Amino acid sequence: DLRRKLLKKRMKRLFFSVFILAISLHAMAQYIIRPTRKTPTSFAIIIDSTSYVKAKDAVMAYKNSVENDGLGTYIAVATWRNPEAIKSLLKQWHSNKQQPLEGAVFVGDIPIPMIRDAQYLTSAFKMNQKSDWKASSVPSDRYYDDFGLTFNYLKQDAEKQLYFYYSLSPKSKTYLSPDIYTGRIKPLEIAGKDKYELLKRYLYKVARLKNAEQNNVLDHLTMARGHGYNSEDRGAWAGEQLALREQLPSLFGQKATVKFLDFDTFYPAKLVYLNEAMDPQLDVLLFHHHGAPDTQYLNGNQAVSGVEASIKNIKRYLHAKVAERAKKVGADSAVSYYAKQLNVPESWCREAFNPAIQRRDSLFAADQDIYTSDLHQLKTNARFVLFDACFNGSFHADDNIAGSYLFNDGSTIATIGGTVNALQDKWPDEFIGLLATGMRVGNLNRFNGYLESHVIGDPTFHFTDNVHPGFSINLALSLHHRDAKFWMQQLNHPLPDVQAMALRQLWLSGNRETQQLLIKKYNTSKDFVVRMEALKLLSLFYPEESVMVLKSALNDSYELVRRLAAIYASRNGSPELIPSLVHTFITRGHEPRLGFQLLGNIEAFDSEKVSAELNRQLAETPRYSDAVIRPLRLTLQKAPSNFAEVLKEITNQNDKPVRRENVILRFRNKPQAQIIPTLLGIISNENEDNGVRIKAAHTLGWFDTNYQRHNIVHQLSTLKTSNDELNDEIQRTINRLNR
Repeated sequence: DLRRKLLKKRMKRLFFSVFILAISLHAMAQYIIRPTRKTPTSFAIIIDSTSYVKAKDAVMAYKNSVENDGLGTYIAVATWRNPEAIKSLLKQWHSNKQQPLEGAVFVGDIPIPMIRDAQYLTSAFKMNQKSDWKASSVPSDRYYDDFGLTFNYLKQDAEKQLYFYYSLSPKSKTYLSPDIYTGRIKPLEIAGKDKYELLKRYLYKVARLKNAEQNNVLDHLTMARGHGYNSEDRGAWAGEQLALREQLPSLFGQKATVKFLDFDTFYPAKLVYLNEAMDPQLDVLLFHHHGAPDTQYLNGNQAVSGVEASIKNIKRYLHAKVAERAKKVGADSAVSYYAKQLNVPESWCREAFNPAIQRRDSLFAADQDIYTSDLHQLKTNARFVLFDACFNGSFHADDNIAGSYLFNDGSTIATIGGTVNALQDKWPDEFIGLLATGMRVGNLNRFNGYLESHVIGDPTFHFTDNVHPGFSINLALSLHHRDAKFWMQQLNHPLPDVQAMALRQLWLSGNRETQQLLIKKYNTSKDFVVRMEALKLLSLFYPEESVMVLKSALNDSYELVRRLAAIYASRNGSPELIPSLVHTFITRGHEPRLGFQLLGNIEAFDSEKVSAELNRQLAETPRYSDAVIRPLRLTLQKAPSNFAEVLKEITNQNDKPVRRENVILRFRNKPQAQIIPTLLGIISNENEDNGVRIKAAHTLGWFDTNYQRHNIVHQLSTLKTSNDELNDEIQRTINRLNR
């Protein structure tokens, strides 16, 4: 009885202490715990008051594990009312010369900036901002970590209290160059789970693994892709593997393991992919596929040649279509419609209403993709997972793929994913070789991310350096960020990714020699990734100087260089590129993804000049067949009439403004120099609809790498208007074109 009374008394004291702490934290604006270790750089844990109270011991265990890893750590606790206070703290700590902040993590319910008017900083997102603000804004922590971006506050969401809407200021810089790295540890909010318990278990897991795996080198990697991605191009797939061999040579040694899993190697791929995710030895899992917040899309119907298997595919297709149509027109009408349209037996269609077949189809469909509901039941163990997919990194959603890999009892520590849709034709493996040098995953996202890209989980996570670059990569990226002298010394480093990072840092530093260094590196480097980095920086930031390099890059031995060169060339639009583009199409138009980009963007150039060059080169080229060339000829034949029709739609002032706006906005994806005079005319016409004028000004901002960009700036600079919103959009566009 005495022991029971003492225990009861202690429990009351503990409850009272927690209660008082909770009241105190809510009462004060901020509660700061400072680093207990003096280290060259520092880190910050930003956490809300409730999460801190509920998981204090776990938070302290996580802090201690980060400090034990050589990174003095702040904890900032508050009931955060807006993002501004957080950003102010981060900037203050970053400017501390004795222990500058290198990164931060946002734990629990931390305000989520919802960014507008900055879609060009995403890889692919281009939703009409007149849509629901929740859907048409980009959840992005670039608000916090890129101090050069400036924003105008708009409002807080009435329903989602963590959502704060901001417009990128017309006077802001117009490219990404984060000053620090950041991450999100936001536990899932799903039925039957206590989110604070999930948070505690995750933080304890990270602390435990950081201490237990201090010598874990990157020696087990798996790359896996889903159907329909990058046109399922085998050349693109092979090129990436060759590049990884260059970036991570130690992976290909005798004692390491590297695997490349394709969606059709084993059907359904999910059964193999989840085995990989659960492998306790796996260090890195790279996913290339389509996605949704709660889904990794892996398979469609299996590609088959046998009659019975083909019939099964057709039946499953019919079952889904008939059942959906039956909801609107009834079962008999739906069966009759598809039987007649596709010339198949009605009995195949009527199977759609057989409960046993419905169940079988449902189970078959469930095995085609990975869902969060699958992951909630598993222990995923890949320490780091990268999702090259749409929406998988939607940390702002209650349930999401990236979070589902973290908040289970496995050993996954960090993931990287995007909050909105993602471009397929990008470079997801940029700088990934630096992970072997011990680079933190936060720094990987800092230098290869977009507005939508986020580390979900611990951004300080890293592998043990086993390639020995000769310096600490993390300290170099903080203490020597934009240090031209330091990075000039790394231009001939044995590791290609160090050379590539040196090029990036020299560009960031504003070094006057950068242009020529990029050209020289592209022309002389034997390394895929060095040439790719040089081409990227030249094309995006020195478009006039990039033309000569683009001519060579269109036939580069690295598939990704060729493919991105085709995109960069179309956005540049210089007539000087026509001969190289035509040559590449003649010799490589059969390559699925490269051919797709060349054909899809050829209208950026004068169709008559392209046709003339095509005829000239074909006359000098022995050919067995023109099968590859025919789609190009057809596109060139249709181009003048297609453009005339578009021009008619854009300039028709009797049409609905919203329809005209949507046609104008198409030129964001495919800038064409010949549309520039029309858009400038609309902007300068005071009798035009203001919305159409604003969209025209906005669209010209996407001509930032076009060979006519300086002419656009000159024309826009002379325009005078009393419309403030139009003035803002013109200023935003001029800033982009002058970057």
